[in-house]
Amino acid sequence: MKNSLNRFFAGIACTALIAGLTVPAHAAEVQPEPYTISASQWSREDFSQQANPDVFTATYDRALYNAIRQTLVDGTSDTPAYTMVGDSEYSAVKNLLGRLEGAVRYEHYVPENFTNYWQYLDYFAVSAEMPENYQAPFDFILPTIQATDGMTDREKVEYLNDYLCTLLAYKTGKTAGVTRTFAQHSGELQAACGSYARAFKFLCGAAGIPCFTISTSNHTWNMVYVDGQWLHVDVSLNDLANSHSMLLRENYPNHPDRAPEQTAFLKELLVPGSTSSK
Repeated sequence: MKNSLNRFFAGIACTALIAGLTVPAHAAEVQPEPYTISASQWSREDFSQQANPDVFTATYDRALYNAIRQTLVDGTSDTPAYTMVGDSEYSAVKNLLGRLEGAVRYEHYVPENFTNYWQYLDYFAVSAEMPENYQAPFDFILPTIQATDGMTDREKVEYLNDYLCTLLAYKTGKTAGVTRTFAQHSGELQAACGSYARAFKFLCGAAGIPCFTISTSNHTWNMVYVDGQWLHVDVSLNDLANSHSMLLRENYPNHPDRAPEQTAFLKELLVPGSTSSK
């Protein structure tokens, strides 16, 4: 096991979100109880038994699934579930968490009061929280999310796709972050595909629709879980073409997924059993 202390500092700096979520108010600082572990991996339930076993690999294994799934189910990291992630897998797992982020950010972290970290240098737990700078964007989109009450998930996705198209205009090489996109501004902001995908993930997270990003070597879009299946949504293409040409499609021709194993694992994390054969 390689020394991974650098990950301790990098990690501290690391879906279903219901309408009305706010950044939790911080109580007065209280000295945390010492946190000690004596096992290499732990979660309070073997969630992996609910998942399609075909998605598990040497990197994306059952222990990692349980650790992340525990955080998704709890909606908090107050009582961490953890596993071990070695140096060779660390970047891939961090990338996986980034693809999950919507209105909630999921990051690797190590508890401040972890007393025996030196024994578990590859410790990997996942935090879940909405960053403070996401509160204003969340408040901005709240009327839009509330407008979808009573809609089916399919109708919500269509509505959110069209809404985002009123805020952004496709332009190669341009970036518009979540905090800028979901704020008062005049005219449409110029943005490339990655900005569209991240913004749409934010909207879907707020609306309680499972969603993550998917990429080729030079393009990024989204997958959403609607009507019992994972479907493609490319808001940037829909905006550019002024159409619904890639909205809730089963396949995306000529767009090979650059990380298919990770994508399958993500699908099972968000919706256990969703990749199993019907």
